Amino acid sequence: MRDSLPRPAIAPAAVWTFPTPRRAQLSNGVDVMIFDLPGQHVVSAYLVLDVPLNAEDREVEGVATICARTLDEGTLRHDGDEFAELLETEGAGFGVDLSLSGLQAVLDVPASHLDRALELFAEAVTQPSLAERDVNRHVQLRLAEIEQAQANSAQIASIAFRAAVFEESRRAARMNGGEPDTVRQVTPEAVGSFHHDHFGPAGTTLIMAGDFVDDPLTVAERCLGSWGNGDQRRVVAEEPVPAPPRALLVDRPGAVQADVRLGGFGIDRLDARWSAISVASYAMGGAFLSRLNAVLREEKGYTYGVRMNFAPLRTGGSFAVQGSFRTEVVVDALTITDELIKVEGAPFTSQEVNDAVTFFTGVSPLRYATADGVADQAATQILAGLPDDYVDRSLALLRSVTPEAATEAYHSIVRPDELTLVVVGDAERLAEPLRAAGFPDLEIRSPA
Repeated sequence: MRDSLPRPAIAPAAVWTFPTPRRAQLSNGVDVMIFDLPGQHVVSAYLVLDVPLNAEDREVEGVATICARTLDEGTLRHDGDEFAELLETEGAGFGVDLSLSGLQAVLDVPASHLDRALELFAEAVTQPSLAERDVNRHVQLRLAEIEQAQANSAQIASIAFRAAVFEESRRAARMNGGEPDTVRQVTPEAVGSFHHDHFGPAGTTLIMAGDFVDDPLTVAERCLGSWGNGDQRRVVAEEPVPAPPRALLVDRPGAVQADVRLGGFGIDRLDARWSAISVASYAMGGAFLSRLNAVLREEKGYTYGVRMNFAPLRTGGSFAVQGSFRTEVVVDALTITDELIKVEGAPFTSQEVNDAVTFFTGVSPLRYATADGVADQAATQILAGLPDDYVDRSLALLRSVTPEAATEAYHSIVRPDELTLVVVGDAERLAEPLRAAGFPDLEIRSPA
């Protein structure tokens, strides 16, 4: 009698590919992408509007956010409570997402209820009531959201870093949802005007992913095919511009830890270096045992975690080393970081590259295992100007990255002597040590 069964042969994993969409167009010009995903019985529909945030008037920035958040508060045919009940009856969820590049309205619904739910979804986008009480409530909610962010050290650091990295006149330098002075100026009339001027079929794409019961194109044509707006205005997305490097300390008297952002202007996904810098940044600060985390967390115990993050925009972007550190070790942590992020004498190794590629290629099938994951990625690609097969191309390019390519890309983008520093912490304890550590032009400001 055998003590154990023979070990089965294990074949190499097959190369995974991103689903291929069917493309079509509604009679009013709305582009349609349909992903047929057997077994995905919850359909995700994303309506992607090419409405970059620089379409907002400067004095009412945040109006796009208020408009988007008010869409499902009622329509011209159904008041708020009735509309909510109708959506709930269909088992549907309605959401919105805004980025600098555009706006997405999102519907998730069981496939068997798509017909009626998409009709309600289209009604919310094309015929919202944008009632005064709803707009005013969302303005107050946004102001409370900003106040909450301004009480959180990590969010203060991220907001201040964004304002420091991008040239101040560009929309990228300011919060997507607007800032207190501009949000307070958002009126129901401004929201109505924004919707009238910028919501329409031109430049709009409908993405639907799932295991469909009925023909999704027929449903989409019935619900959205007659939508028109002869007054629709198209606005070209503004390109961000880098600001000069600077060092900023935002004072939080008595804080026992400080939040740090150290980085600069970055690249977008269309840059030929994107795959290589993705690998390099993972090795430097994207993994649990990346170079930064291995020393600053595991060896020194200065932080619960530190990472390097690249955030691409439609054009350009930003990158930052970010983490929270005990106040007494901030300067030493920055000194160590300055040494670790230099790769001239320590190029990336084959093992680091292999680990990064294994992670990226291994996580993709999980990331896009649901209809929502597929539709969300497709929407991201549209707003970033990327092709339908971007994911497959990207994975192929990742597999071709060499240690030399990763090191070269990193060296060309991350210039340690030209970085912007933002620290949110106790200025009384940090200001002079930071100046002595190599930031003589350190600016100090109070929180907003």
